[in-house]
Amino acid sequence: MASDETTDALVSLALEGDKKAFNQLVTLHYDKVYGQALRMTKSEEDAKDVAQLTWVKVWRKLSTFKGESAFTSWVYRITTFTALDLIRKRNNSRETSTEPDFLEIAANSDASPIASPEQVRKLEGKELKARIDDALSKLPEKLRTVLQLREIEGLTYEEMAQKLQCKTGTVMSRLFNARKTIQKHLADLIS
Repeated sequence: MASDETTDALVSLALEGDKKAFNQLVTLHYDKVYGQALRMTKSEEDAKDVAQLTWVKVWRKLSTFKGESAFTSWVYRITTFTALDLIRKRNNSRETSTEPDFLEIAANSDASPIASPEQVRKLEGKELKARIDDALSKLPEKLRTVLQLREIEGLTYEEMAQKLQCKTGTVMSRLFNARKTIQKHLADLIS
């Protein structure tokens, strides 16, 4: 892992247009960016896409980096938003489909017209996931991001505040509001 001093020196050179220094930054921090993307997307291919897009965005936006936070925090924030964008696009483009096993059984003339309990559980699980995904998609981006960082990545309030470049109290407030909003969207499932 690169020291903060090494990273800072490379960032300074990259800000001056040094592409070799930028490539070194990518090499030093690629694994962490990829790891974060993988945790969020749960897909190696998607994580590779997110990592690549992240570094393209970092290069394009490098002049906007003011050093008010650590470079790595800034990069991980870009990674998080890039992954969330990909997840949102993936979820929006997903066509609604019926459980394939159930369709196969229904198409088989010798099969019972009643689904097995396991098939019903699978279908219910998919419906529940779809409901949760729908509820998450309705959250404002700030609330969805903080919920993702806490519940999926397992970050502490302090880590989230650093990543999002805001106060811990703001993180706590957003997380509270995110959970409350999700509960409202899923009220019929909870009661």
